[in-house]
Amino acid sequence: MSSDERDFEADETDYLLQSPNNSQRTYKMNDTRPRRPRNFKNILFTLTCGCCQWVWRRCCRERELRARTIVIGRPSPEKFPANVIRNQKYNIITFLPKVLFQQFKFFLNLYFLLMAISQFVPELRLGFLYTYWGPLCFVLIVTICREAVDDLRRHKRDQEVNNQKYKRLARSREGMVSTELVPASKLKVGDMVIVEKDQRVPADLVLLRTTERAGACFVRTDQL
Repeated sequence: MSSDERDFEADETDYLLQSPNNSQRTYKMNDTRPRRPRNFKNILFTLTCGCCQWVWRRCCRERELRARTIVIGRPSPEKFPANVIRNQKYNIITFLPKVLFQQFKFFLNLYFLLMAISQFVPELRLGFLYTYWGPLCFVLIVTICREAVDDLRRHKRDQEVNNQKYKRLARSREGMVSTELVPASKLKVGDMVIVEKDQRVPADLVLLRTTERAGACFVRTDQL
């Protein structure tokens, strides 16, 4: 195809360069795409996305596992949670609010509560107040007593498990290694524990040695 057939009309302002032999011409094409203004909302959105991405990388990234050297009788410098079991659902402060919330999140209980409250308005009163508040208070009292008894039983079972004694290897001041009886709640990361036959495993342990010649060990996992 010749250069005359490829020639097209162009404005003089678009003309930039013309070669000496007039065989090639270069033109500046105007960009007609609308540009998006950078306002405050766009800047705020960009900063928010950047902050969320930084927090995600800091909190959810995989941590590198490092080897640890455990010295018998020396506490670990790192801090770990206590080795206790807590199956309780409530404490002294949160008992009553949580029990009431668990009861009134059901539609029927909430409906009867609103009906009982509406009887304080003289225009809406249909009978005596005790006919509405009596059954509701009875149900709440029975529920509170039942939850309290169940939570106390859970607390008692937790105390029995946490106070169970185990043998732990310890180093005396003279450098001698001996055993001592400590409750399960006092066990810490790095302790060497001796678990007897038919005894409950008090924590996440790494098996080092058994009394069997073949090194076999049988563990029941039905209570996990």
